[in-house]
Amino acid sequence: MLLDRFGATGKTARVLNVWREESARLATAKPHDDRPDLPALPVEVRELQERLTNAEAHAERMRVRAELAELREQSHQDRWGMEIDRLREQLRAQPKYAREVQTLQSTVTRLTVELAALRGALARTAPGEEGPNPAV
Repeated sequence: MLLDRFGATGKTARVLNVWREESARLATAKPHDDRPDLPALPVEVRELQERLTNAEAHAERMRVRAELAELREQSHQDRWGMEIDRLREQLRAQPKYAREVQTLQSTVTRLTVELAALRGALARTAPGEEGPNPAV
């Protein structure tokens, strides 16, 4: 067969020796195998399978951890959302709430207009000159 395929018979003794060594190595590794029903695999493939199994287990643990963190975060958001809503309702229930809010809004509007007027007056004065209300 080697003669037909490659034009030479080759050294079959060396090939058979390598085959025997590999068979013996696999046979000694087999008693340590926890899963005897699986076919014998090279060490590298077994190592890769173990690493894959470990990585999948780690990924599953991380997924469960992330889901738990998400549930905790949602619970946290719900709790404090409800607390803020309760406090807002409590504040609105106070008798002078609407009047106080209106007073504060009008004060902010008045101060905003005054600030704009002062900035405009300041912008109109030349550098080095005193503004409309010189400091005494």
